[in-house]
Amino acid sequence: MIKITSLDHNGRGIGKIDGKIVFVPFTLPGDVVDIRIINEKKNYIEAEVCNYIEESSDRIKSPCIYFGTCGGCDIMHMNYDSQILFKQQKVENIVNKYLEDNVKINRIVKSDNVLNYRNKVTFQVKEDVGFYKNKSYELIPIDKCLLCCDRINKSIKYLNLLDLSIIDKITCRYASNKLMIIISTKKHINNLHIEKIKDIADSIYMEYNGRYELLYGNEYLTEHLGKYSYLISPDSFFQVNIDVCLKLYTKINEYVNTGKNVLDLYCGTGSIGIFVNEGNNVLGIEINKNAIRDALKNKEIKKLENISFVCGDSGKCINNIDFKPDIIIVDPPRNGLNKITIENILKLMPNEILYVSCDPMTLVRDLNCLSKHYDIKEITPFDMFPNTKHVENLTYLLKK
Repeated sequence: MIKITSLDHNGRGIGKIDGKIVFVPFTLPGDVVDIRIINEKKNYIEAEVCNYIEESSDRIKSPCIYFGTCGGCDIMHMNYDSQILFKQQKVENIVNKYLEDNVKINRIVKSDNVLNYRNKVTFQVKEDVGFYKNKSYELIPIDKCLLCCDRINKSIKYLNLLDLSIIDKITCRYASNKLMIIISTKKHINNLHIEKIKDIADSIYMEYNGRYELLYGNEYLTEHLGKYSYLISPDSFFQVNIDVCLKLYTKINEYVNTGKNVLDLYCGTGSIGIFVNEGNNVLGIEINKNAIRDALKNKEIKKLENISFVCGDSGKCINNIDFKPDIIIVDPPRNGLNKITIENILKLMPNEILYVSCDPMTLVRDLNCLSKHYDIKEITPFDMFPNTKHVENLTYLLKK
C-alpha cells in the first residue's frame, strides 16, 4: 500500500516504497492504493493499481469505457480544473528546471470543449477498428472515442464493414460538417469495395507508400478560422482542436501586429501565415510539397498578394532567401528545431521570434540555445489536447 503524493510529467502518480520512487498510472495525489510491481529498476519502480483504498478529491469517474486500456487518454480520471492545474505546473516545472532565466508563464488557455473536440483521428486495424493498448500492439476495438467529433464516431460501425484484412489503418478528418476517410494499405488495391462507406463520407482516399488516390467525392475539406478559409488535403497538418487553434492564432496575431516582414517556418498549408498576413509581408517555408500546393491554393482563394510560399527544408532554405524578416514564427514537429535551423535563424537575427511547440522538453532545449541572443519574454500554454498529458505552448522572444 502506498500514498500518491504528486504527478510526473506524463500524468503518472508518484509514491515511494522504502524511499524509492514508484510510478503508478491512473492515480492522483491523495490516492492510497494497493499496487502490483510490474518493473523494478535501480532508481525507480513501475507499478499498477490493484485496489483503491482511498480516492483523491480530484478524481472523477471516466466517462469512457475504454479509458485505461486503449492507450489514448492519460488523465481522463481527473476533473478538468485539476487537468488545467497539472498542465500549468508541468510547464512551470520544466521551464524553471531547465531554463536559466526567470520566464513569465501566463495562465493556460482552456479548451471550450473537453470532449468531442478532435477533428482528426487515426484508427488502427486488425480484425476490427480501434486503438492499440498502451505500450503494445494489442488492438482494443472501440465503437466510439469520446475525444472525437460525433461525425467521426458515427462512421466507426461502417468502417468495420470494410474488408479490414487488406487495410493497415484508417484516418478520419472532419471540417465544416464534412468527413474525409483515408484508407491506408501496404500496396495499391484495385477495388477496396468502398460502397459501404460512401453514404457516410464526403471524400474517400486510398493511401499507399505515401501516395494518395482519390476514390470518391471531394478532393479537399474546408476549415474556417476567423475570417479565413483553408483547404485541407489528406496529409495536411492542421490542429486537431479548432476552437483552441483559433485562440492560439489570435494570440500570435497580437504579437505580429502590422508592418512587418514575417517568416513562417514549417508553415504547412500556410494557416498561421495567412492568419497574420493583414498589413504584413509573409514568406512561408514548408518541406511537404502537397502542403505547399494547398498553401498556394489557400492564397489564391483569398487573392492575397502579400504572402509567398517556398517548398523546401525550413532550416536550410533560409540561407538562400532574399527576405529580411522582422519576426520569425516556427511551428516545428514534436522533436523541435534542429541545430542547423537554430544556427540559420541566429544568422538572420530577427527582432522577434514566436515559437509554437507541443513538447515542453524540446521547447526548453531550443530556448536555451536561442536565449544567448534573445530574451524569453513570456510563455503561454494552451490546452489543445484535453484529457491527455499534452500541452501546446507559445513562446515570445525579443532580441537583446
